[in-house]
Amino acid sequence: MLCSSDIDGAIEKLHLNVPNMLKLTSLLTLLLSWFLLSLPAVAKAANNEIAPQSLLDLMSYQEVLEVNLKTDLVQLLNNRRSREEAKGHLSFTDSNGRFWSWKTKIKLRGNYRRLNCDGMPPLKLNFKKGELEEAGLSKFDDMKLVTQCVEDESLAKKLLLKEYLAYKLYNQLTDKSYRVQLLKINFIDSNTGEQNTQYGFVIEDTAEFRNRLGALKVDKIYNIQPELLDRDQFKTVALFQYMIGNIDYDLASGRNLKMVKINDQIIMVPYDFDFSEMVKAPYRTGNKRLNVIRSGDRAFLGFPEDVETLEETVKLFEKNRKALLETINNLTILDKKERTFVKDYLESFFNSITEIRLPPVDIYRDSQDLLVGNDDE
Repeated sequence: MLCSSDIDGAIEKLHLNVPNMLKLTSLLTLLLSWFLLSLPAVAKAANNEIAPQSLLDLMSYQEVLEVNLKTDLVQLLNNRRSREEAKGHLSFTDSNGRFWSWKTKIKLRGNYRRLNCDGMPPLKLNFKKGELEEAGLSKFDDMKLVTQCVEDESLAKKLLLKEYLAYKLYNQLTDKSYRVQLLKINFIDSNTGEQNTQYGFVIEDTAEFRNRLGALKVDKIYNIQPELLDRDQFKTVALFQYMIGNIDYDLASGRNLKMVKINDQIIMVPYDFDFSEMVKAPYRTGNKRLNVIRSGDRAFLGFPEDVETLEETVKLFEKNRKALLETINNLTILDKKERTFVKDYLESFFNSITEIRLPPVDIYRDSQDLLVGNDDE
């Protein structure tokens, strides 16, 4: 294969000699030959650079995807403290009309919700890497499934959709956020064939998230040093949590924050928004911070000194104000009353965005004592 030096040499010869049509024709033939010979290598390089789509990508082609999840529900739910896995199958139809059925192992996950939910506790789905690879998909084989946590069907649906909406709002602000896919799930008991339908959503696997952003894994660090942190990114995290009225996270303990490293700096990825004022889950009374922050109030839990340097972060939010409100409007599966509540709550944030309030001082003292166990697993 010719290299660039061959072409340069040919061009140099052309300049040193008297131009004529024969030499020009020879040069053009040389260039064309180089181009045609390079095509296979270019195509191969391009194919290597494009990673195969993931199972989450395959599922994410419409707002709500209907799936069947078949498993031994009695085994799964008989003991909420159990770490045992149940065999199951997840099936759905993709955008091309192809039906997929995936073997999966299912287990309960989390701490607080798994023990305090009257309805279906949160689940973790583990797929077979070999099956994913055979289908031409990437090997990201874990998914967290957020489920309807309370038995009241109407309330459970509202709570789940508002938490899903919180993830979508954060997606609007930054790509350093977990992707989610909303599901209509037909839970089928493998023993009796009984079926129960409810809503849920899956969260992007952290390994897939890291791969998407070119991030590195970080073991959980407690009492993280400020100089290790991407402070601008964390300002976005803290102001978003402030916007939705969420105090159920903590930098010192890493609670409800996933750590990854990008460009030698640690970024924090927030998750679990059910204790926020935007969602208002009725089971959130276990959070002791609610004893010191009145219901409906906001409290900025980033670095206190960052309140004075939020100008650029505020601009990011104001730039996306219209898009955030449109994201709420577009989730028509959530009833209008709840959408209006969420919009009004966000509007109250924007109307007072220059008056960020810090929490009571005692929240910064031994903050882990003010928190309940999180649902990460």
